[in-house]
Amino acid sequence: MTRYAICTFCLCTALLYSAALFAQGIGRPKITNIPGGFFAEWDSPVELAAVQLDKKLGGTFEIMFDVPYAGFVAEVIDNKTPSAPNPEMVTALTSYWIVRGKPERAIPLYEASLKQGELDEEKTLLFQNNLAMLYSQAGQHEKALETVENALKAKKDHVPLLDTQGLILLNSGNPEAAIKPLEKAVELSCQVPIYCMHLAFALNQLNRHSQARRWLDPARDQLIAAVPKMSKENKEMFDTLQLALPPGGAQ
Repeated sequence: MTRYAICTFCLCTALLYSAALFAQGIGRPKITNIPGGFFAEWDSPVELAAVQLDKKLGGTFEIMFDVPYAGFVAEVIDNKTPSAPNPEMVTALTSYWIVRGKPERAIPLYEASLKQGELDEEKTLLFQNNLAMLYSQAGQHEKALETVENALKAKKDHVPLLDTQGLILLNSGNPEAAIKPLEKAVELSCQVPIYCMHLAFALNQLNRHSQARRWLDPARDQLIAAVPKMSKENKEMFDTLQLALPPGGAQ
């Protein structure tokens, strides 16, 4: 199918969807074509797929409809002073930006939602964990450590937070300090493979190869099976370990 045909198809689909919404009493959006889909923009709050976009969002509401998957993601346009939508929408928005390689767009959403202070404990810890990791990936390691350490004050044995603390220390070039939280994450998780891999990676960076292999080898088969679902960072880490510590090597 030519690019023109694809764009025409997307636009026609957008207009049909717009008409369906208009029939339900939802005002017509402004339609803008983009590669692989289209944007539908409303000037007032709307409700789509049981997700209420309310006035707390502020500014304009922009919904992206991904035609091949018949789904949508909302984007808050007001980037200077981002407001916090409900937790479910924050999760959708941050996932959208992270998957598309723009984690910097997810950071303000997590920050605003945490600042709002209306999350339950589970969501608060999750958002703090994710925000800390995004800070670290952006090179803001001190801010990342501060975020994860504050979260651990509330729940010192939270496994994902301990793992994230270790990864941040790895990212900041301090594998020695990373060992303790990574070991604790492995212990408390009953040796979940991905946590074993992170510990093995830190040990390997310290040239403690036999210890690294001790954690990598029992988890290797499960990690190989999980490769298609791994994040880019975890896949790169596993590839490095596979080269450094190939199967069947000396213990």
